[in-house]
Amino acid sequence: MFGLGFFEILIIFLVVIIFINPKDLPKVFRRLGRLVRQLRDIRDSSMQYMRKIEREIEEEDLSSEKEGESDPEQPDS
Repeated sequence: MFGLGFFEILIIFLVVIIFINPKDLPKVFRRLGRLVRQLRDIRDSSMQYMRKIEREIEEEDLSSEKEGESDPEQPDS
């Protein structure tokens, strides 16, 4: 997990408990959960967009290859 070991995560958790009031911890974790969910949504939507662009490029390449095969006036490379 991000190159952090058990003891590093434990230290971070202890620091959080020291600086954040234990009564506020549920609010902090809820906000953190929302942030993680939003970041995942952003990642997923950008991946979908990239896949869409890749498919369009592949379709364009295939259609240009088909046009090249059917055009007898085009010189061979």
